[in-house]
Amino acid sequence: MAEILKAHGSRNDIFVVPLRPADFATDADLRAFVRALCDRGGPLGGDGAYFYDARPDTPSAWFFNPDGSSAEFCGNGMRCLGRVILDLRGAEHATIRSGQTEYRVSRGPATAEGVHQIRLEHPRVEFGELEAKMPDLDPALAFSAVSVPNPHLIAFTDEYVKSDLVAMGETIASRRDLFPAGANLSVLLPVAPAEIFVRTYERGAGLTASCGSGMVAARAVYSRLGRAAQDQPVIIHNAGGVAEASLRDWHPVLQGNATYLYRAEVDPATLAVRAAEPGPREIESFPGESSAYAALERQNQRWLADVCALD
Repeated sequence: MAEILKAHGSRNDIFVVPLRPADFATDADLRAFVRALCDRGGPLGGDGAYFYDARPDTPSAWFFNPDGSSAEFCGNGMRCLGRVILDLRGAEHATIRSGQTEYRVSRGPATAEGVHQIRLEHPRVEFGELEAKMPDLDPALAFSAVSVPNPHLIAFTDEYVKSDLVAMGETIASRRDLFPAGANLSVLLPVAPAEIFVRTYERGAGLTASCGSGMVAARAVYSRLGRAAQDQPVIIHNAGGVAEASLRDWHPVLQGNATYLYRAEVDPATLAVRAAEPGPREIESFPGESSAYAALERQNQRWLADVCALD
């Protein structure tokens, strides 16, 4: 049996799993386990899984999308994993290696509602072509390319239409000739100089409530285009919550929630084949954390409805 933790960052549901990919007999077994964990029609359901090995001084981590594909890292997931590592060590800060990059995590101040926050420091962003036209996606929009290190395309818009974002994201997923490694696609809607709305269609996951790397990619482009100074904290709203981001010499710093939902025990082999019995056994839940986040989320939902009329 393996103990898993389900947590979320801005309603991006992430499983944090104290296993290494090498602990599975085959790569196919690992990916089947991830797909079964994340299957919304199964006993659990989520937006991705972070595996980790906490034994080294710098813990190692591996992120997998719901379809079983791997990614360099996940911003919302790294906040959740970061809190797990900090709690395990009783520490205020730590460095975690995900893919080829090291990320620094630290505890942020709790919100007035009592929501736990984690601060995540990213490596320096890399920019591609700025404000290029991509008629295959939308001839009316200009797109900026940025790596954080996950690849992102960011489009400024004055009107968010969910169906348009989904259609563009599906086009990217189907056009391997244009995007061999895939790409995440975000729309950025400025609302005030220090307040924006971001929504992302993620490669390997589709439209999710939020995307941490999408938020910081959009924040970087926001400064690159002269909309805000790098060191200015900008509030980022999304369908799943709200976070704050700034940059230090083009190194994004994202602060947002890392909320525990429950711990459970699962049998990786059994869950992978979706057997009805034995199912996962919940061993600990965190209703207080869910209640605190619900209060914070209500404020964000009012903002989405009243300020931007967004879904």
